[in-house]
Amino acid sequence: MPRRKHTHRERLLVTGAILLMLLAAGVLLTGRIINRRAGQMSDRIAAQISESHSLLLQAELDRTEQILTAAIDFLRTHADATERELQLLTSTLLEVDAKADAVWFAKPGDGAVRRYMRTGASQTVFVDRITQPDSGIRSRVVTREGIRIWVLTGTVRNASGQLRTCGIDYPLSKLYAYMTEQRPHSRSSAMLLDPEGVIVFHPDSLLLGHTLTDDASHEALREVTTTNRRVITQAFSDYLGIDEQRIYYPLRLGNERWVAGIGIPRLVIEQEIDDFHLYTILTALISVLLFAVLLIVAQRRWRREYALRRLSEQESAQLQLQQVIEQIDPHFLFNSLNSLYALIRCNPEQAREFTLTLSRVYRRVLERRKQILATLAEEIEFTWQYHSLQQIRFGESLELTTAIDPVLRNRRIPAMSLQTLVENAVKHNRISPHNPLRIRIRTEGETLLIENNCTPRDNESPESLGVGLERIRSIYRFYTDQNISISIEQGLFRCRLPLLPEEP
Repeated sequence: MPRRKHTHRERLLVTGAILLMLLAAGVLLTGRIINRRAGQMSDRIAAQISESHSLLLQAELDRTEQILTAAIDFLRTHADATERELQLLTSTLLEVDAKADAVWFAKPGDGAVRRYMRTGASQTVFVDRITQPDSGIRSRVVTREGIRIWVLTGTVRNASGQLRTCGIDYPLSKLYAYMTEQRPHSRSSAMLLDPEGVIVFHPDSLLLGHTLTDDASHEALREVTTTNRRVITQAFSDYLGIDEQRIYYPLRLGNERWVAGIGIPRLVIEQEIDDFHLYTILTALISVLLFAVLLIVAQRRWRREYALRRLSEQESAQLQLQQVIEQIDPHFLFNSLNSLYALIRCNPEQAREFTLTLSRVYRRVLERRKQILATLAEEIEFTWQYHSLQQIRFGESLELTTAIDPVLRNRRIPAMSLQTLVENAVKHNRISPHNPLRIRIRTEGETLLIENNCTPRDNESPESLGVGLERIRSIYRFYTDQNISISIEQGLFRCRLPLLPEEP
């Protein structure tokens, strides 16, 4: 039974169905890619926000450390500081660090502490004996009169060899108010933990001064302080009431390792992506159906008009190209006869030799008159023949050198293009024994470079290159998007001809 041929309409419907299925598959694949990209974007945003938040916390710890370091340096150089000097020092330090509430000084082993308050008042209080046998900066959270205070202390030996201790008090309630004002405007949350896991700052003020209770946070704290690298966990935020990605960053205060825990809520975009998928599918379906209808109506007319237009363009281009090609014969003969006329007047003997050589060269021109493209090897050979014709007239005043890569000898260029450029060089430049014309032809990459010294004749523009170059440009426009390049710089004329592929 012979196989039934499908009609044009059936083929069109099958094509439309295949296009629709491919588009649906593309939409589904695009949706998966969008989901993956959205997740990656969410992770990057979370990392950027959390890193920025941790840098702000580290900056505050650095400021605190700098304040205490300034007080330590003062005690090191001022063994017998007066009350007035201590007041000026503490007022300056408290002005720089808005989180601090008081600065105090004491002797290790002595229970007397001289405290200078932010209000300007100072007092001497007696506490348990202060012991800090080693130097450096230490911190701890203590409770005074029901108020939890973060205390930062440092010990130094002054110029007299005496040990002195100074410290800064940070009430956690004031620290909470200050840090809340400094927090970036985002839905992220942050907590600050000392090396013992005590909460120094937290969005929930009721947790200030307490130790971490959940095992996951303890494990993250231990890992960060041990490896000094960030740790990413998934947790539920009681403060925000949603799931979040919590990133723990290592911080440093003096010789102590602190930890910042930054909580970033996950970006919920599944519903938006689902809506996007639906709208995309509907739009794609309508577009394909509309395309199929328009294709059925306009297909035949479009194909007919396209074929006629292509045929018209091709015929017009071929006609224009043929007209330009046919100009080369009279152009070549006209310039040669001008040269012959000049020789007849000044050297009849050379004129006879020129006429015989011209007949042989022109016979070669007639043989190639219908040839549009020629190999590079053929053009080089014909150019040398033309050079021998012109050397009868100019002798050693006309020099020609060629350097052609053997690999490129079969590449093609417009026929008689090299002869045209050499002819233009002879026509438009002064040539004499004192001013010889030197023409060099060589390959450079995928191009052929023709260059000569430029000494224009009087009252003549060196850019007027006539019919010959227009013919070369026309051929390149017909066969390729590339074109010739012409430049005159520092007394040197250069022309680059693109090398066309070999004949298949």
